[in-house]
Amino acid sequence: MTVLKMQGYKVLSLLLAGLLAQACSRGPRLTPDELAATDARPDLTGVPELAWEVKLPSPPAALLSTGAETLIITTHRGELYTFDLEAGMRASPLRQPLRKSISAQLVDTERPAIYIASSAAAELRAYGLADGKMLWKMKRHRVTGPMALMDGLLLTASRAGKVSAVDVEDGHILWQRQLRGRIYQGVWRVDSLAVVLTDGGILYAFRPRPGMDTSEEDLADYPHVWRHELGLRPNAVLAAGSERLLLGDSDGQLVSIRVGREEPDFQVRLDAPIYSRPLITDQLVVVATSAGEVSAWQASDGAPVWRVQGNGLVREPLLASAHSATSPPTAVLVPFARGELLALELATGRELWRHTFERPLSLVKLTPGGVVAVNRRNELSYLRLKQSSILQRP
Repeated sequence: MTVLKMQGYKVLSLLLAGLLAQACSRGPRLTPDELAATDARPDLTGVPELAWEVKLPSPPAALLSTGAETLIITTHRGELYTFDLEAGMRASPLRQPLRKSISAQLVDTERPAIYIASSAAAELRAYGLADGKMLWKMKRHRVTGPMALMDGLLLTASRAGKVSAVDVEDGHILWQRQLRGRIYQGVWRVDSLAVVLTDGGILYAFRPRPGMDTSEEDLADYPHVWRHELGLRPNAVLAAGSERLLLGDSDGQLVSIRVGREEPDFQVRLDAPIYSRPLITDQLVVVATSAGEVSAWQASDGAPVWRVQGNGLVREPLLASAHSATSPPTAVLVPFARGELLALELATGRELWRHTFERPLSLVKLTPGGVVAVNRRNELSYLRLKQSSILQRP
């Protein structure tokens, strides 16, 4: 039994430690085995069973998987703690390293560390996950997620349009670039490139180079590798895969573009807005609309493959899984805002299972053993999947 699990069962000690934590402002502590595989996924062909449901103390901003049966939870109150899925309770004390809502978060398994940012507090911090101590902090204006890690650099973007590369060792800025327009979808990594999308529908790609010997002028105006003017609406969503980007907007435009290509592979217009981050695999791309339609398209040319009509708005990202660690994705999980989860076979769109909650959903996350869902009343539910197999995404 790990130290975290022992703390999880000692409720009085947990409450006392939580009070002390407010004074020292340290983050959660995780053991190395709990950070072994942050991209672990269950086999969605398993049968879902509700294991438990628990009320969270405040609205969560994000659920971060550690690869084991432990979540890291960040909140809109600026809190940070771990949660034991086996026990159904907090595994580390509730801490509040930031006094404002956490707007971006990223787990670094190599250090190991967690980076958290608050756009309201204009602050970016790093915490070690082995001991919970703060590594560094810096002022950073309105950082929006996601962030990305590349070659010892933490890549961030602000809503004001500034892209920055931060040294993960001490938090100092190595280079930055001010773009025209706002950035709402953060930074995405596509192979060796960092990609950002502005509200003007312009896609920029940067090639981060750590340890550069540059002048201050170059530091403040770091050049892009390429740019594409896609003409998307300001609130477009973006998904990244191997050498490919998939974008959708509130006009129903779906655009697939490969790194290095001047023109998109395909561009289609759907009948309803796209608010959910699409899914990219080697062969297919899958997208869901605000009208509840889920559709799959050939990644190479945009030829339609299948369509499924679901129950209302899809806002949360589509999630994928497979039968084993070495096999490609075989299933997609669609979270409907009204409170329904729908698992579909990726190749055909055939329904595998569905589960309906009593209340609308705000967050959904896949873990090694099942599915975690949070509703609008901050109730966290854990669905275990029978005969599921743990896998890692390639």
